[in-house]
Amino acid sequence: MNKRIKGENSIASPISIYKNTDLLFEAKNIQEAARFLAEHFNSSKYKYYDHIERGYVYYIPYYHGEDEYRFVAPKEIALNRRKELEERGHKNARRIWLMPANPYDYDVEGAFSYYDTIDWKRSFNYENGDILFIYVSGNVRKVRYKVEVIEGIVKENDIIYDKQFWLDEEKFKKSEEYDYTRIRLLDEIDTPELSLTKLREYGLKGNIQGSMKLNGELRDYIMSFFEHDLTEGYYPEEVSEALEEGKRKTINVNIYERNPLARKQCIDYYGIQCQICDFNFEKKYGEVGKDFIHVHHIVPLHEIQGDYKVDPKKDLIPVCPNCHAMLHRKENGVYLSVGQLRERIKNL
Repeated sequence: MNKRIKGENSIASPISIYKNTDLLFEAKNIQEAARFLAEHFNSSKYKYYDHIERGYVYYIPYYHGEDEYRFVAPKEIALNRRKELEERGHKNARRIWLMPANPYDYDVEGAFSYYDTIDWKRSFNYENGDILFIYVSGNVRKVRYKVEVIEGIVKENDIIYDKQFWLDEEKFKKSEEYDYTRIRLLDEIDTPELSLTKLREYGLKGNIQGSMKLNGELRDYIMSFFEHDLTEGYYPEEVSEALEEGKRKTINVNIYERNPLARKQCIDYYGIQCQICDFNFEKKYGEVGKDFIHVHHIVPLHEIQGDYKVDPKKDLIPVCPNCHAMLHRKENGVYLSVGQLRERIKNL
């Protein structure tokens, strides 16, 4: 590790600099980090302030040749700075975009019902942390989805080509030549208030034929309809079982149970309480338990085919973590069904 450079007196905002996977330097603040990079690259420190700030606030890497540099600060510091940037409309705040999706070319709803994340054509220089609102054209003609960029540039070997959701074979073949950005769903809504006609009343000019940056009245209007993060806190990749001999066992949870859009549609249909034991987290714990619930996938994994599309009403069901763990646990080599576990609880 390089020797620490003594920095100027400033508010302590520790920033770790990583080169590829190796820790390169630990700075006490952004000034020290910028000074280190200036010496490292034999350049001016003022060239690196923006890269460092966007890097630790939104996890945006900086590339120099074949090397990737990442800047990491404590989570609380990064979140506080993000809030400051966005409230001030600072140049380093994440950008807000509006982009179209043609449902006759690509089944975006089907893809969000299947995948945790989607690789999307990088038509502009999207960066980590950017927010994209997806306007579905065709016979929908509404803004339907709010997504966040989690990888501005997806490496070629990591791109997921979700052919099953492309409705136009020729356009799918052409898509294999694209650069891609990885996005995750934050929220979904279906309202006539986000129709093309309404958007024009709030400042949209013309049609939505390509990505555009949002600002002013139109940005504020669209953002006012999306209040949730469907993936925040509710999507464990594993479920804890009971403690056995001091060790907690865990069970992997499949993609259908974690998928944000499928979860939302399932919960909208059944409600937020456990469908086996009737437990409701908000009633028991108050505000901290609001909207919290697991979702169980009823269809056994060995019965799922490659082209399977989940039906949130028939295939998924809201359950509390305890019941969820029991549904994933075998008894005499066999999993209990939802009905069997429900009957067992009633008979206790």
